[in-house]
Amino acid sequence: SPSPMAMETKTHLLEVLQTEILARLPLRTICRFKSVCKTWKSTIESVYFRRLFLSLHGDSSSSSWSLMCGQDELIFFHGRKTWDYLPKSPAPLIPPSFKRFYVGDCNYADSSGGLVLTTDGSDKAYCYVGSPVLQQWIKIPPPPSDPKGVWTFKVIHSPIQIGNMYNINLNGTIYFGCLSVPGVLLAHDFYSESDQFRVVQLPDYPDHNKDYKRTLTTSGGFVMYVRTLAKKEETVLKIWRLMNNDDYSWQLLWEVGFPITGNYAPVAMHPFDVATVYLWSQRDDHLVSCNLRKQDYTVLGDAANDCFIDKSVCKKSVDEFWRPRSSSDEDEDLNFQVCIWLFQFVIPRWMESVPRPPHAEMIDTTSLLSHATATHERMVREHETMMRERAAIMGDESNDEYFWMG
Repeated sequence: SPSPMAMETKTHLLEVLQTEILARLPLRTICRFKSVCKTWKSTIESVYFRRLFLSLHGDSSSSSWSLMCGQDELIFFHGRKTWDYLPKSPAPLIPPSFKRFYVGDCNYADSSGGLVLTTDGSDKAYCYVGSPVLQQWIKIPPPPSDPKGVWTFKVIHSPIQIGNMYNINLNGTIYFGCLSVPGVLLAHDFYSESDQFRVVQLPDYPDHNKDYKRTLTTSGGFVMYVRTLAKKEETVLKIWRLMNNDDYSWQLLWEVGFPITGNYAPVAMHPFDVATVYLWSQRDDHLVSCNLRKQDYTVLGDAANDCFIDKSVCKKSVDEFWRPRSSSDEDEDLNFQVCIWLFQFVIPRWMESVPRPPHAEMIDTTSLLSHATATHERMVREHETMMRERAAIMGDESNDEYFWMG
């Protein structure tokens, strides 16, 4: 019979082989296998398994993410290798009831790190943070006037008036652009002890060339600054990365020309690949993916690369910001425009549970949707009653105009 050492070696090899096989499966399948036995659950929840899975599924094509403009989805990239059940449709994981109405339900507010923030339409003091992928949500109560326990209180001082609320939220640091002061960002790390905003000068200010199109986005865990210039025979891209150092300096990563002509506006970079940037053609209404390493490009469409584009939303959003400007503008600062209202909703590449503060209520997507639907229907009924009463008083029974949109 085999010796105990040989048996132990065989068992170890089988466990290693089993782990290698499990790590190559999609996350939904792995989630189900956690309930097979305690050994599998322990293996799947280990740090080693997580690192092995991410190393095997770490290429950019395995990532699923959307490019959003406010509550509208412009583009959805479907990564097949990580999650095996993502639907091939726009805004697949943010429940549509969170975005459909202006009143009476949960309103989509923001996202970061695969988590989504929604506000409660019936009680503005409450909000929800959750993972649409895992369908887990936490109801966040309003902070008390005298913060204690799970809440902390911080007053932040800004040297410049923040004229708009468009921002980038990355790794606990929030970056604001300032309409009143062009060419700067305000940055604050909420996990630091500082109570001050840092003023960060953009790398090419005050170059007021009207032909430049600029956007701020994120990629590879950094804030990225992208600029395009349309020339006669090519479009030139110039891309900087904001370094995570004490002086917030900019590093020039790329300066590449592509043989594409017309008004190409930068809309995003790949969230995990700093060598991939996406441009929207205002002339031909199509999306181009530029590989900065290989210096080649691909025109994207629904039939290729698992990329789904809402062309009407893209055109409206891009044209709204990069609309043609008059050559007679007297204020040069008006020509220094930087788009920072396009942001990424990234599907997490690992099944991290939603953090649960003490005393917070955990609910699922179905319950949250039921609450949103019930609240909206109640408010619609109340509005209909109000309009009928108003029509009776005004003598106009036919007035049943709604103040909401579906």
